[in-house]
Amino acid sequence: MTGGGAGAPLLLGIDPGLANTGWALIDGGGRLATCGTIKTAPGPIGPRLLLIAGEVRRVLRQNRVEEAALEELFMGRNATSAVAVAQARGVVLYALADAGVAVQEYKPSQVKMVLTGYGKADKQQMLRLVAMQAGAGHRMDDHAADAAAIAICHARSRRLRQLTRGATV
Repeated sequence: MTGGGAGAPLLLGIDPGLANTGWALIDGGGRLATCGTIKTAPGPIGPRLLLIAGEVRRVLRQNRVEEAALEELFMGRNATSAVAVAQARGVVLYALADAGVAVQEYKPSQVKMVLTGYGKADKQQMLRLVAMQAGAGHRMDDHAADAAAIAICHARSRRLRQLTRGATV
């Protein structure tokens, strides 16, 4: 999919992983502008991390990204997988910082709560809600859908923070 170009600022959601890093750009209204997945082939980790960083930089160059959001690192049972995800997150965070893009991080349960109202929603519920929000014409794999969910969570959370800052007590 192609990007939003130099138009209105966009919010970038990223679901980092060593084999697959999903990304999604949404506009200020929470509508999906574009998305994709950076895929790396098995092999030495250095070139894979360079590919991820390069592709994130390309997305940033081709679009006017105002802020980015990532899911916090989840430490599951597989330590090897967690280390690989942490390394991918590191190069993504580096590319975002290098471009001067502010980053917000969310726990997986926060993303689920904001999108579905239930912090333990299953994958299918999340995918259905993201697909409804994205609208017809947007095809995405699970990684891009996860990135879109993170971006939507950020947009909604950001809007709530802006509204509460303006409210008087």
